[in-house]
Amino acid sequence: MNLKVKASSRLLLSIALAGGCSLWGAGTTNAATINCSTSSCLTNALANAMPGDIIVLAAGVTFNGQFTGAVNGTSSAPITIKSASSSSKAILKGPSTSSGYGLHVTGDYWMVQNIKVTNSQKAIMLDNSNHTTIDGVEVYNIGAEGIHFRDGSSYNTLKNSNIHDVGKVDPGYGEGVYVGSDEAASYNHTVKNNSILNTTIGPNVTAEHIDIKEGADGTLVQNCTFNGTGINGANSADSFIDFKGVNSKIYNNTGNRNGNSNIADAFQNRIHGSSYPTGTNNDFSGNSVNLNGIGYIVNVASGSAKVHANTRSDGSSMLYNGNYTTY
Repeated sequence: MNLKVKASSRLLLSIALAGGCSLWGAGTTNAATINCSTSSCLTNALANAMPGDIIVLAAGVTFNGQFTGAVNGTSSAPITIKSASSSSKAILKGPSTSSGYGLHVTGDYWMVQNIKVTNSQKAIMLDNSNHTTIDGVEVYNIGAEGIHFRDGSSYNTLKNSNIHDVGKVDPGYGEGVYVGSDEAASYNHTVKNNSILNTTIGPNVTAEHIDIKEGADGTLVQNCTFNGTGINGANSADSFIDFKGVNSKIYNNTGNRNGNSNIADAFQNRIHGSSYPTGTNNDFSGNSVNLNGIGYIVNVASGSAKVHANTRSDGSSMLYNGNYTTY
């Protein structure tokens, strides 16, 4: 059954729908709250979403499949997909860690709240999606990267989330969060002002916890926790974050190497390629790490960085290396 009905049909109305759905009207607008307990209901709700819709997933229920949000919300009426319970989160389960996306968002102004995503090649993919918020999600048992801001996706926020056990099939591409794309990829490389806040990454994230690519501008990483257990060194993954973008802000994060010999530094800054802005004016402040006495907090292999009040808890005085400015 098509969930999208006329505004008059949504006005203060509850309709029992086939496929484990119910729909509630929201005032005099087209927006509705759609309650789903089956995969078919969720697929239909996403396909027929309108600005202001709230898609509520039954607590603790597993929704099998690959799901796409392609409709645009608005700044005043975002489209929301969320679990009915923050303590018993609904689960989006893909068909295999070798293929597909658990949730693929291509629309603007989405809110993804309090869900789990598992058993897909990539958990949450944003392609040309702007002003989307991912809040309170758990990502695990993923073949490659966990969450990816790709193809021009800008002004998005990931917060209050937990990413672990990713890179199960492709360890060298098992980043927790991937911002932008390698310059050789055929996507829009300019991704601006994405934020990663209060998120725990690791254990068993096999590549960098966050990889910020050339063309990424103004990425904010703040109040995050990095658990280095499981970084395996494949594809040059040897730090919590690799910075190839510009104007990044890395504030008040904590990281622990946990004796993992594959981790050389906490944060590495470098220039990569020449087609897009890369590796300059990245700002590291207030971060605290335990690297078991090896490496640097910030290793500026190339490009430039600003550093301020970063500390180590392992007794080492090796804070910075390369072309950096202290403020």
